[in-house]
Amino acid sequence: MPATGRNKSYRLQSLSIRLHADGFSFFVCDPQTSTLIRGEHFVLNPGETLPGRLLAELERQEYYNNLIDQVFVLVCSPATRVPLEEFRRDEAETLYHFTIGDGEEAASSGQKAAQRCKVIYTILPQLESVELYSIPTDVEEVILQHYPTARFFGAYAMLQERLLRYDTDNAETDTHTLYVCLDSMTMSTFAFSDGHLWVANNFGTKNTSLSNTLYLLLNLWKNMKLDAEHDEMVLIAHTDYDAGTLKTSLEDYIRTVRLLAPKDLFAGAPLAAEKEVPLDLMALLLNRI
Repeated sequence: MPATGRNKSYRLQSLSIRLHADGFSFFVCDPQTSTLIRGEHFVLNPGETLPGRLLAELERQEYYNNLIDQVFVLVCSPATRVPLEEFRRDEAETLYHFTIGDGEEAASSGQKAAQRCKVIYTILPQLESVELYSIPTDVEEVILQHYPTARFFGAYAMLQERLLRYDTDNAETDTHTLYVCLDSMTMSTFAFSDGHLWVANNFGTKNTSLSNTLYLLLNLWKNMKLDAEHDEMVLIAHTDYDAGTLKTSLEDYIRTVRLLAPKDLFAGAPLAAEKEVPLDLMALLLNRI
């Protein structure tokens, strides 16, 4: 995707690197105004490696210069969660691999994920939980080679905290809400109870039909034992996902289904209007708003 540019300011900037299944994205923002300066997405070509392409793009002046003051890395990899009071740093790697496994890629290559990947974590004090995820060690090395103070986050960690805050401010008494975050690649579902994370799931939805998406959501709703008359489902759609059609289909089964725009979730911040910026990255960059 071609880079976009609106802000000609020479103030200090932040660079966010989002690592996802088919490549990675760079977003340069103005932290003072919460606006996007430049966004670019990179899909790996046949024969390319993630660390090799990442190294080449980070060498560009747009992404490696003296104006960049902060660097955030958002890692979209399988994650597991641990209550904060039960978390032990020295047990993080064992717990992660016990829960997630070594992964299909590691199995096909005959290597152990622990040899190729580093298990890291994000502490979420508001949720009293810890998010465990992993990053390939060679990818981490490329990033730290350029920006030694880069900070790493699990993709859904900050989004969970943002939704908890919204849920606390807006949820009805004795009513549970299932939040569904939608884009063209994934569907993430979250629910909270008594100020704590209750449910967190992620589903790949690339090329998934409306009927399959409907089945996944209604099956989750049933397993959570939610009430079709009193509980609610909130759809947060990003990019060009057709949430309206999904909402109409869900209303045949659930009384209250609402659409929530990113600008309402993120208090009208200018960055929330940028359709190319994913919800999880918005939550990371706008976590103080």
